[in-house]
Amino acid sequence: MVNILGEWPEVARAVRTPVGPLYTRNPTRVISQIFVNLSLQNLDSALSQLNVPLSVSEVHGLCCGLLCAQTSTAAKTHWFTELLDAASLAAADIAPMASQLKTMDDWFGQTLSSLNDTDLEFMPALPDDETPVGVRVRALGDFCAGFTYGIGLAIAQQGNRTLPDDSREIIEDFQAIDAADPVGEADDEGESPTLEVQENVYVELLEFVRVGVLLVLEECRPTTKAAQGSLS
Repeated sequence: MVNILGEWPEVARAVRTPVGPLYTRNPTRVISQIFVNLSLQNLDSALSQLNVPLSVSEVHGLCCGLLCAQTSTAAKTHWFTELLDAASLAAADIAPMASQLKTMDDWFGQTLSSLNDTDLEFMPALPDDETPVGVRVRALGDFCAGFTYGIGLAIAQQGNRTLPDDSREIIEDFQAIDAADPVGEADDEGESPTLEVQENVYVELLEFVRVGVLLVLEECRPTTKAAQGSLS
């Protein structure tokens, strides 16, 4: 497994993206996060009732990966198809799940809006800060796994078109984060990272992933007028 504490500096330099703070003191973002958490609870409940064997973070990553390289219409179709296939739902089983499917559809729309937000307030769907840092790092890895799978699906639908260099490097780094040890290996003296170190690394990784998604979106989104219209 990749040592998340040792790999992070190389990951940041490879993508050549400045890492900044999460601006958690912004009251608007804090209030917004409260509503996001409520929305995540609703989605988690819907996924559970549909027997989708994926975490909320991975489902969100899948959605974002598809939206970065496809129109919203195509992305939604592939997103629902992947989730329902994962749940092994037969056609007869879907009709009684109208409420859960409506929750997922609403959440897809919220994700699309957050990616198009001019204030760049997009944030991966992750557990709140009260959750142990190791669990949050693992959820971030799940998001990265879903994202890389989603963009891979989208690119495959387009004849495996070549990605820009920066986007390809970001996706490779997301794969490294997915494979990372959520706690971190002991140092040369046999001591494990302190909780403060783990928290700081998590904050940097989260900002890295957040900005990385937006950079991939900027480079890979459909460029035709018709496609751009369907993304708005």
